[in-house]
Amino acid sequence: MDQHADQTVRALRGPSVDHPAPYGIPGLIRSAGERAPDAVACTGAGETWTYRRLEEVSDRLAAELLRRALPEDRPVAVLADRGPHMVAALLGVLKAGLPYLPLATDESAERLALILDTARPDLVVGTTGALAGWQGPDGVALLDVEPLSAGPDATYVPGPLRPVTADQPVNIIFTSGSTGTPKGVVVPSGGVTNRLLWGQRHYGLTAEDRVLQKTPYTFDVSGWEIYWPLIVGARLVLLAPGEHADPAAIMQTVTEHQVTVCHFVPSMLDEFLRWPGAADCTGLRHVFCSGEALPATLARTCVKTLPARLHNLYGPTEASIEVTYWDSPEDPSLIDDVPIGRAVDNCTMLVLDGQGLPVAEGETGELCIGGVPLALGYLGRPDLTERVFVPAPEGSGLERVYRTGDLVRVVDGQIRYHGRIDEQVKIRGVRVEPGEVESVLREHPGVDECAVVVAGERAPRLVAFVRPHGADPTGDPDGADRQEEYRAHVAARLPSAYVPTHFVTLDTMPLTRSGKQDRVLLRQRAAELLAPRADGPAAAEGDPLALLWAEVLGLDSVDEDADFLALGGHSLAAVRLRGELLRSYGLRITLAELLRERITLAGLRRRTAAAAAGEATAAGPAG
Repeated sequence: MDQHADQTVRALRGPSVDHPAPYGIPGLIRSAGERAPDAVACTGAGETWTYRRLEEVSDRLAAELLRRALPEDRPVAVLADRGPHMVAALLGVLKAGLPYLPLATDESAERLALILDTARPDLVVGTTGALAGWQGPDGVALLDVEPLSAGPDATYVPGPLRPVTADQPVNIIFTSGSTGTPKGVVVPSGGVTNRLLWGQRHYGLTAEDRVLQKTPYTFDVSGWEIYWPLIVGARLVLLAPGEHADPAAIMQTVTEHQVTVCHFVPSMLDEFLRWPGAADCTGLRHVFCSGEALPATLARTCVKTLPARLHNLYGPTEASIEVTYWDSPEDPSLIDDVPIGRAVDNCTMLVLDGQGLPVAEGETGELCIGGVPLALGYLGRPDLTERVFVPAPEGSGLERVYRTGDLVRVVDGQIRYHGRIDEQVKIRGVRVEPGEVESVLREHPGVDECAVVVAGERAPRLVAFVRPHGADPTGDPDGADRQEEYRAHVAARLPSAYVPTHFVTLDTMPLTRSGKQDRVLLRQRAAELLAPRADGPAAAEGDPLALLWAEVLGLDSVDEDADFLALGGHSLAAVRLRGELLRSYGLRITLAELLRERITLAGLRRRTAAAAAGEATAAGPAG
């Protein structure tokens, strides 16, 4: 086998490693707790629990669940605010041999109804505050975990653990469906424990580490944030509820609790690094990124700013959190691009063409995943399961694979992402994949992040949204020069049908609640851009505050009395605006005010004037 072929095999097939976990996650955590029962297991929500206390409370919950004899083919829903009681609730459900269904405390009633109708849980376990606002269907019993934690029991003896098979479900994680209907991924114990034990084998956390838990537990990444530190006797630091989109709060928690390991969606990492004082987080030794493409410029900034090693992880929920990894070099000048990397333990990646056959080395194809990490399918959706969990190609050594819909190719022993295969459109008779245009546009040195969407039903056109690198919007308010650069860059590499008709420069990309690009909102903006436009309010020329307002919201003109949310404001735009107001005007304003109150430009003028006069509130940076 030549060197290139050997690199391809190593990138596509992870090491075969035995990761025994006969009692699943509960068994791994108990083993760590037995080594140091009085060590701190988790801290958050004003409480600090030892491993002994976590075991005791979760055992009490497991005993109560077993007493109720709940059906094993249905999950137990969990509705909890982030804190030690949330961890005890998840662990207690697993100890009872049941999968859990995490529910967001701020879930819309419509989406909640769809999830519950699919999963059909008989019981919701939660914390007092979260359950007080329960708006689910009648007939679902509620169980508050907090009374189970009242006082230590001097006679407590750990209860027996139930054996766990590799294909026993751990949880049901609902993701967005292409049709708008959420789909529940059934995640197996073997997949999650494989991810945890691979991470420990590769990165080697110790009992001295402190891992920040900030991802909402309705998203799969929260799984390793919660369980990885607990299986090695480290400390889990739980960020206060609602603060996962607040870089100041994250920074304060990281420094106050001496956090050594944390995870960011790249968009949030960018905001974190922009915030004053990010370089003071000197205790960090590992920063993990996943959830969207990690731009090379952002990776270089991270390595320059923080002492931590940077790692890019990739994986869909359908493959037990993450299945590939890339570890950044310590020298930022060596980061030319950021691949999704190599396969983790006991995982095989295949790159297939449209006929389901392997492509040649270096060619682009669809990434398909097989092996231990594979999910069991979609809850109650055998049709959808059969569509994307398909029989593996003959000779692959696999029974089935998951079709990710992601385009990749293997170069220099690394898997590189090249967009999506869906959202295809015909433009002037040519089949165009927006993901391919995105891939080319990302190669432009002046592009930090981009998204290409389709707009127009009768005559589809491509609209590219670009967040430039190192651009000064005040020097080129319309971004006209940069837009022509981007157009020439794409035109030089792709056929004319692939060149977007519009390039829109943004200061921030709009994000969904999970921190990923809000493609729905981008399509709406593209449609508005292509529609006939009436004369709007006056431009913001010569007015620094108005320029900031327009820049953050991605507007060409401003309206003094239109509020932030009505103008398309979102969480990441609020983070950026908040930071700029603090830096430029000394105005402290909370994210809650920006996202829940009807803040207008006129209102900001009054507040900045008050701040300049020394009348601003004394609220801290974390609000």
